[in-house]
Amino acid sequence: MYANILPVLCCPKCGAGFKLTESRTEQEEIVEGKIVCENGHAFSIHEGILDFQSQEQNAFNTWKDYIDEDGYDAFGEKLETQKTDSQRKIEKDFLDGIVEEVSKLKAGFLLDVASGRGVLLRELLKHANENVDIISTDLSFHVLKHDRIRLGQVNPHVRVNYIACDATNLPLRDCSMDMACTYAGFTNMADLMEKGIRDAARVLKDDAPLINSSVYMDENAEGAKRAAKFLAENHMEGAEKIFIRNELLAIHKAYFSTVREKIIYEGIAEAVEGDLIPCDGEWFANVILIAR
Repeated sequence: MYANILPVLCCPKCGAGFKLTESRTEQEEIVEGKIVCENGHAFSIHEGILDFQSQEQNAFNTWKDYIDEDGYDAFGEKLETQKTDSQRKIEKDFLDGIVEEVSKLKAGFLLDVASGRGVLLRELLKHANENVDIISTDLSFHVLKHDRIRLGQVNPHVRVNYIACDATNLPLRDCSMDMACTYAGFTNMADLMEKGIRDAARVLKDDAPLINSSVYMDENAEGAKRAAKFLAENHMEGAEKIFIRNELLAIHKAYFSTVREKIIYEGIAEAVEGDLIPCDGEWFANVILIAR
């Protein structure tokens, strides 16, 4: 992390501000250290990651297990080989659509919610203005540690602050971010999605946008029913609304004044090896929601 984000940080336990009490830096980046809030809550900076001791979820992406089993690079290659050429193009178009919106930010703080393996972050770095400071968050310290190593040379002129934290209780001050974005981050939160969107709205400045990627499904289709069954089996009853257009729009409108839809692709889904919720043969749409 970099020292210039200290003024926008706040303690997730009490809301107080932080002071940097220990640090070791490399080229201005704090790679080891400790921050302590006004009420004595302390958190470490280790291997360049500010660690708020968040725990990975179990139902979807347990990054540490996947990476420990296959290795970071091999796991990424494994995921790529499971995709068809058309699926790769759909993903590229989705990412390009998000980057197009995010590129409108010329300076300030950009929050990347639930960065995961850094698929979106890599693309953001290719196009980011050096006056933009990126805050990359994920529940997993483990995946952020690898992201920092792999992405460090994509655009060394842009400062990326990696924070392992809970996106439903971000360690950021109210109205401190100039833009927020995510690639499937809120969708992967499932039943916690609304809490994540609500906290993103809290930390964004007035009229600052949230660029959210979503997938629409037909709520009466078999895929939606399989999603509901899978989520219920994992103690997330009702979370299938994360795929339903009217439900998604209602959640965003509860915390933002306006919501604009940008449909990137719609068509019939192909089979994806290892998909937790198979939806092949059914209609879906990839949509970017721009909320202010």
